Amino acid sequence: GGQAPSGPAGTLVTVTGAKGGVGTTVTAVQLALAARASGRSVALVDMDLQAGDVASYLDVQFRRSVADLAEITDISPRVLQDAMFSHATGVFLLLAPAEGERGEEVGDRAARQVIGALRSRFEVVVVDCGSQMNGANAVAVETADTALLVTTPDVVAVRAAKRMVRLWDRLQIRKAEDTVVVVNRHSRNSEIQPALVERLTGTRAARAAVPAAFKELQPVVDSGRMQDLDNRSSVKQALWALAAEIGLVEAAPDRQGKSGGALVPAPRGR
Repeated sequence: GGQAPSGPAGTLVTVTGAKGGVGTTVTAVQLALAARASGRSVALVDMDLQAGDVASYLDVQFRRSVADLAEITDISPRVLQDAMFSHATGVFLLLAPAEGERGEEVGDRAARQVIGALRSRFEVVVVDCGSQMNGANAVAVETADTALLVTTPDVVAVRAAKRMVRLWDRLQIRKAEDTVVVVNRHSRNSEIQPALVERLTGTRAARAAVPAAFKELQPVVDSGRMQDLDNRSSVKQALWALAAEIGLVEAAPDRQGKSGGALVPAPRGR
């Protein structure tokens, strides 16, 4: 196959929703933007094959998708590049097929090939897995350096998170203790706090809980320009803190003396 240019494979992070509508795509997009802003080469992959909407969040019309790579046994850098959209933010996008039924073309073997090709070309690969498991996104979760599971602090979503964790365990995709749960739309007075979600699911809760802030998100979601989310946005700050926590960005020690103790070993231990 194509040789990796040099050095180790890129960092793979998957973002899966406990159920639909919990903020999976917003999380994946902001993590990719944060990694890019810190100077890394970044691919954002939409593996929500039936209903992926990364393109809608980043105002992109592009006819190529991950399905175009499904039948190719040896994905050369050129072939990969042709299937990807080079976004104005500097993030490279590998989109879900516009026709949902084409998602069925992307099986686990194809997903393994695609992910391998991406990791040899990019320093960071973020995969939006949606909330429906299939052979392709199961491969991504299984091989991820960090697997995030996004939930909201309500009984239905937390039950769904628990079901997803059990499914991954039964299918030997991933162990609960190797899964990081992200609580989105968190508020201090909510009855369900991250520590409880951690206990109920057996996962580790990210330190960065993401606040509920519909007013901040509404305009950028409606315009399909998630990249325009204001730096003062509490959601953006929380998600970029999450990016630092999982090692996607170098936390600047002078501004954030708290860069140690990340969920993955920081590049420079203390």
